[in-house]
Amino acid sequence: METRPEQPDLPTHLHQVARGGGAPDRIPAVQSGQGHIAQRPSLSLVGTSQLVLADHADLPPADWQDALDRLTDWLKLDLRHVPLRPAGALRQVASWASNQRAEPRPVQFIPWQNVSPVAFQAGGDAGFPRADWVASYLHDQGTGKPIKASTLDVMLMSPHPATCPIDEDCAAPLPRSATMEAMLQAAQAEGRKRVCIIVDARRRNALIRQMLVTGRAAARDQQEIEILPIEDALCHLVRHAARWDAIIVLPDLRSLVFAMLAETTGIWAPWPMLWHRRGVSAITGEVLDEADSSLPLNAPLLVQALALAAQHAGLTHVAQRLMQGAARIWDSGIITPGRGSVAPYVTEVTDAEFVHQLCRGAEQRSRKGSTWRAIPAASVSPSPRKSRPALRLVAANGEQ
Repeated sequence: METRPEQPDLPTHLHQVARGGGAPDRIPAVQSGQGHIAQRPSLSLVGTSQLVLADHADLPPADWQDALDRLTDWLKLDLRHVPLRPAGALRQVASWASNQRAEPRPVQFIPWQNVSPVAFQAGGDAGFPRADWVASYLHDQGTGKPIKASTLDVMLMSPHPATCPIDEDCAAPLPRSATMEAMLQAAQAEGRKRVCIIVDARRRNALIRQMLVTGRAAARDQQEIEILPIEDALCHLVRHAARWDAIIVLPDLRSLVFAMLAETTGIWAPWPMLWHRRGVSAITGEVLDEADSSLPLNAPLLVQALALAAQHAGLTHVAQRLMQGAARIWDSGIITPGRGSVAPYVTEVTDAEFVHQLCRGAEQRSRKGSTWRAIPAASVSPSPRKSRPALRLVAANGEQ
């Protein structure tokens, strides 16, 4: 009786190839009467994370697109754009009825779009995203400025002017209690305990009365809330820019506080700005300069904005990797225009080169690590809405 050569078990062989365990780049033919060995591309499992963003009418400038492509390749992040669809009332009622947390809506990712606090406090224009309130982040791990700490982490919030009706007691615009509560809860969710609410003397008593009625003043065990007139608040910021973890300022006073923080810290570069309307709806940049609506490439802004977008989508591991990589670059003394460093010897590079250095750097932690409250530490248990990384079977020639 003729004895045929023993054929290896095909599923086991494929499993070995997929794991990349040193198996040869050949798969034995299943029906090979002559023992022919067919040349096939090797297969491997590639882990990717998908970030869904909402479409926007304006395409990113070429320098922003190139930097974004570099970052997404380095992170193995799959960006997918979907049409912008506002959440309907029927969908909200269905989520409430099912007693389940609604999935985060895709955000408009447009950090190159400049929003000046002066334009915002005037009500903005038709091109601005719709929002109930906004939050910008002044976060820097290498400032070396007179802030009594090497890490600067301030959350600057303001209600949208459209959500501030005229109050009968003070005859001036005042944010609704629901909007104030949403901002305070957002600060509390990030572990920001020291909060300052900045108003003018005319509206201070009316706002205090509103918070007493809503019962917010009783929550002293969770947050330390100060309500100060603009004159007193600016004096405190001059002496210590990081006095508060979060600042809520009325929209018509926002440009003063923004300018004071920029002057005190020496950081005039743009900040990432989140627009909140039943969740985060858009991410832009905020800077005092109103010369151009489209910002030139700013690497720290792009890294922080992308980390915030990933965190909002539940991709905490992506956000952490971004911030740890940026911390490593800053810790090594590499800076960009508008961003200082506490290192004794620094090298200033272009924003494009900063992104290049970040993407080619080795996977190692900075000596001080990332301590941004907006991005929870890796040890924090994942959010129930966290997205699962996708696994794709990719051939050696790149075909899926």
